[in-house]
Formats: sequence, C-alpha cells, structure tokens
Amino acid sequence: MLASAIDQSRAVLMAVDGLVFIVAFLFGTYVWWRALAILKWEKFVFDPFGHQTRVLRFLLALCGGFVLAVVAVIYVLAGQALRILL
Repeated sequence: MLASAIDQSRAVLMAVDGLVFIVAFLFGTYVWWRALAILKWEKFVFDPFGHQTRVLRFLLALCGGFVLAVVAVIYVLAGQALRILL
C-alpha cells in the first residue's frame, strides 16, 4: 500500500514537472518572440522582412523559450529537493 502511494506521488511530481516545462516553454517562446521584434534586423540581415529572417527569429525564440523552460524545471526540482531535505 505504501509503495503504491509513493509511486503515485512520484507520478504526480513528474506530471507537474512536465506541465511546468510546457507552460514555461510556451511563455518563454512568446516573450522571446516579442523581445526579438524590437531588434533592428536590417543591421544583421540583408532582407529584414524576408522569410529567412522570420525563420531565424522563430528559431531564436524557440531557443530562448527552451532555456527559460529548463531554468523553470530546475527551479521546481530544487524546490522539491529542498522539501525532501527539510
């Protein structure tokens, strides 16, 4: 009985980690997309309104969203570890 409760607790913690990752990834991608819109792209690329520039901006936003999501998951895992230690 105790083992199944521990397994359920671990499953819930893993689900929370996944949910935090997805939400942080989507939020981070949106924030980075808006932040990258402020840049003067004509200083970096030949065609600032072209398809390749939009793809570059999208890929950079995905990378930023991924970094934010990883930081959020590390923060959640650290909180879980701290709760176990205390």
